[in-house]
Amino acid sequence: MEANVKPSGGKKGRVLGLILARGGSKRIPRKNIVDFFGRPMLSYPLEAARESGLFDRIHVSSDDLEIRRIATEWGADSDPERPSHLADDHTPMLPVAQWVLRELQSGGQVFDDVVILFPCSPFLDADDLVAAYDLYLSHGRQRNLLTVCKVPAKVEYYYRMDGSGALAPIQPGGSFIRSQDLDDAYFETGTFTIFSADWLLTAESLEDDNRYLGYELAPAKSVDIDTPEDLENAKILFKTGRARVRTET
Repeated sequence: MEANVKPSGGKKGRVLGLILARGGSKRIPRKNIVDFFGRPMLSYPLEAARESGLFDRIHVSSDDLEIRRIATEWGADSDPERPSHLADDHTPMLPVAQWVLRELQSGGQVFDDVVILFPCSPFLDADDLVAAYDLYLSHGRQRNLLTVCKVPAKVEYYYRMDGSGALAPIQPGGSFIRSQDLDDAYFETGTFTIFSADWLLTAESLEDDNRYLGYELAPAKSVDIDTPEDLENAKILFKTGRARVRTET
């Protein structure tokens, strides 16, 4: 899909918006296209991607015919079809992204940057995509970018608990440190990530702790949907947010 690109800070390259959405899902069947207020879940990040004006192409990589059809209906492309050996429960993100980039390159589509959007992200805003890409460009494409959210309590205050109820502190003595003497911590939200296409194509692993930038999202935008309980909580939060917008306008 070709988009009308909005001006962005720094030197913008050709940007691929990539959603990895295989058909299989165990905890929430058909999770990537489950109904979410009358629309397939996948439609929300696709809509935000289009509205951002950031992308030269928006591609949904899937092995599933229905997902590919929905992607097309919502303005993305889904060719080439992802092969089955890259669509099982244990296939990580990196080899799939590399396969997509190489397939697109073989058809003459070359990109400078890749934004991987996660399919179950109904709270994604177009403005966050643009602002995060600006942050990425401001570092000269030398760092990948993750979306993060501030942990609600200091991590030094956290414990692990075993089956008997016994607690083991994450940091021994940490719960007795004054909060004002501790730094904030952040967790990855799994909303979207940004990579240099060249780096992504040659990477052997995504596990490079010193390479990542963080783009902070508000807690209300940082909902991870993995279980049926997560899905119900997301619906409550989404419905509450829509009601608030109607009241404010």
